[in-house]
Amino acid sequence: MTGIIKADYIPPTLNKLILRADIILYGEVVCMDESVIELNVYNSINHDSLTITIVRFKEWNCGQRWKEYELGDTSLFFLKSRNGRYRTIGGGNEGELPIHNDRIYVHASTISQAGFVTQFDRSDLQMEDNGFNNPYNGYVINLSDFWQATAVVKKCFISEITATGNLINIQQLCSTTQFESTMKQNKILNWVLTDLKK
Repeated sequence: MTGIIKADYIPPTLNKLILRADIILYGEVVCMDESVIELNVYNSINHDSLTITIVRFKEWNCGQRWKEYELGDTSLFFLKSRNGRYRTIGGGNEGELPIHNDRIYVHASTISQAGFVTQFDRSDLQMEDNGFNNPYNGYVINLSDFWQATAVVKKCFISEITATGNLINIQQLCSTTQFESTMKQNKILNWVLTDLKK
């Protein structure tokens, strides 16, 4: 007798990635082996070193990286520290977002669990190796805008996190006037803050 096990996996939203992360950063892969990658860090929140070592994402039936790791890959990472080691958040590797030409590629499920998000352009990123997620299924956003939105949420909001990873008791620490004008010009910040207040 055989059985089928259904993985009831719900991908984390962008707000969950931001508020659950111990460290958020982006950088370039400069060294790797079978278990870890090392990055040169270009920008970071809650991390002071110019380098970091991250445990490689371990693929499974319902979660695969969009392509094999390569030296020179540039990505943004939402990281949790466990037992002194940094790991990407998300069973589907949602906490690692590729960067190309000052644009960041966000997993479709991270900002559109209920359907397409019309204010953002669909990704046109394709991989030469015909990897798992090719073309990349997601949205393309200006890196500067995305980083600004991430920094505002991480600085101005806190929440408790349930055992299942949900956000509860969200509190705003900054006055809305500190980011109100930025919201009007930054589409992803406006989306993130609107979603956070639902």
